[in-house]
Amino acid sequence: MTIVKILGNIVILLSIIIGCIGRFQPHLFFKLPNGFILWALTGHPLPPFIIPGPFKEGNVDWLNDGDLIVTAAPKSGTTWMLFCSHQIRVKGDDEKFPYADVSLNTPWPELIQTPGDTWEIQREKYNTTVLADGTLFKNYWDHPEYPFRIFKSHNLPKGFGSLIGSDNPPKKVKFIAMARPALDQIASFIPFFVGKTDEFRKTWGGFPPVSIGTNAREQAKTVFSRTKPGNKWFDMTLPYVKSWWEVKDEDNVLLLHYSDAVKDLDGTVKKIADFLDVELSPEHHAKVVDRCSYKYMKGKQHLFEYQMPLNREFDGKRIVKSGSMIRKGTNGDGKVFFTDEEIAEFNKREEDFYGEDIDILDWHRHGSMK
Repeated sequence: MTIVKILGNIVILLSIIIGCIGRFQPHLFFKLPNGFILWALTGHPLPPFIIPGPFKEGNVDWLNDGDLIVTAAPKSGTTWMLFCSHQIRVKGDDEKFPYADVSLNTPWPELIQTPGDTWEIQREKYNTTVLADGTLFKNYWDHPEYPFRIFKSHNLPKGFGSLIGSDNPPKKVKFIAMARPALDQIASFIPFFVGKTDEFRKTWGGFPPVSIGTNAREQAKTVFSRTKPGNKWFDMTLPYVKSWWEVKDEDNVLLLHYSDAVKDLDGTVKKIADFLDVELSPEHHAKVVDRCSYKYMKGKQHLFEYQMPLNREFDGKRIVKSGSMIRKGTNGDGKVFFTDEEIAEFNKREEDFYGEDIDILDWHRHGSMK
């Protein structure tokens, strides 16, 4: 047998092995450096740690009437709104209801914390996991004295099935969606990649890649390219806004704009509290507004580093690096990162996508819904 044939047989054997692993135990790829590549090549989705199971039609019996799902677009104030909604539900009482971590008090069901787990396995862990300090995880996200529970998502309305727009929804759940000027949102994807910890990347076979470019210009070019129509990230920009705009008048939907919240946090807190049927006294309102401020949250960055309490091997570690989550996302960031040509291209992309609907185009760019 010639060397060529031997090498050919080895390639065939490796292909068979990789195919079998990809079909039956794909999470084993994450044990390898950059194993997420083999994960993707064998037909599995990226990011590898997100699943649609928790909110699938017919699979929402774990939800309670009154639950809140904060489903802001990525890099559009999700963590901010999670924390602010929590402060509203407890009226700023951190002594009775301590906020230990965004993943503990306001968890993300679609985030699989242990490679190989399914939603069914993780669902059980939500109720049974005991934390390192001996406390029950469930007491943070499902405290018996909470008026409602809060969960994170980035889903579009279609991802929630008949929970939205149905005369007879399986559960009476509320949704807070939030959009941001698209170029500002896309610019925020750049620090998103570099902000993940090495421990988290190792858990998922090197995903997300530690670098998307050797300098700021290359990084901006990469994220701009990945958010073009036909790319996976595109759905979380213009289609996200259009789909939530279409259901904004549903009684259980509150659509907010990041720019409005930055300009008028006081009014935003009142709007959210009214939507959640929480009556805040002037004293409670002032306390919540203070808690939701950039200054306060910046001083409590350790609360927003995203633990993975359901993964014993990850115990004590964090998903994001200290200080990387709470950023003062300034309106107009996109104009700093992108070239004039890219800005012009994106403006045309928006205009073509929204067509003659001037209201949604104007709102997405500037906020202040009429």
